[in-house]
Amino acid sequence: MYRTNKSLYDRSLEKTPEQLFINSLRKEYELSPAESQGILELAKSCLFGEVPEVLGKQKLLCASKKAKHGRALKEQEMLEVELTVDAGIEDLDVLRLQGSKALRQLKILRITEEAYHQGGLLTQEDIGRLLQVSSRTVREDIRELQKDGNLVRTRGNEQDIGRGISHKSRIVELYLKGYTYDEIIRKSRHSAHSIKRYVSSFGRLLLIISHGVEDISEISRLLHQSERLTKEYLGLYEKHKKGEHWPKVYVELLQQLKALYPSKKKRGI
Repeated sequence: MYRTNKSLYDRSLEKTPEQLFINSLRKEYELSPAESQGILELAKSCLFGEVPEVLGKQKLLCASKKAKHGRALKEQEMLEVELTVDAGIEDLDVLRLQGSKALRQLKILRITEEAYHQGGLLTQEDIGRLLQVSSRTVREDIRELQKDGNLVRTRGNEQDIGRGISHKSRIVELYLKGYTYDEIIRKSRHSAHSIKRYVSSFGRLLLIISHGVEDISEISRLLHQSERLTKEYLGLYEKHKKGEHWPKVYVELLQQLKALYPSKKKRGI
């Protein structure tokens, strides 16, 4: 069972743009909470695709990936990165269902990956300063994340990692291996909403390539995502399309897509 922090979650939730939109729909059009939430999700999906539900970003000067080990950081190449320290309602969902520790660990995964893809590597001290916790807490969190199979790119352990995939692709891969949503939530520290969005994005990629689209730039444009992520998804498709779980997850993906994008039926006159 996941821990709850409902009072803090509810107070914070009322301040988000999403909740203001839902409240307006309920008040002006007398819609139910479920109907209002459905309209919100459809609007976000149609207008923005991968929705940047981001409230707080912070810039930080950190070591470049090119910086060599064994020398003082002040003598190394540094660069400025922009990191998401508050992802809005999705962070609040993790706080509500999994607790403050899981939220902190999710933020560690997010900011280290964001820094890496901008050409930088965070130290444990950088992470502690951003999240306002001790380096010891950061080390313990990283050990727990790695124990669950998560890739955490920091300056201290980057040499031992090598090439890896993003957290989005890892979540999709867990799904393709047959893990349940509850298991993926526990391992990834992500919200159910985030996981469903990543899985649906992978499903849309399958539909696109089934229509003969092969250009990675075009697929990325249609999915509103980076070419790097598209390449990772295509790699997962090639890796798992003949696996034992593929028939089951493929059917589930199609059902999810049909629910998100129902076909229009002609009405009788």
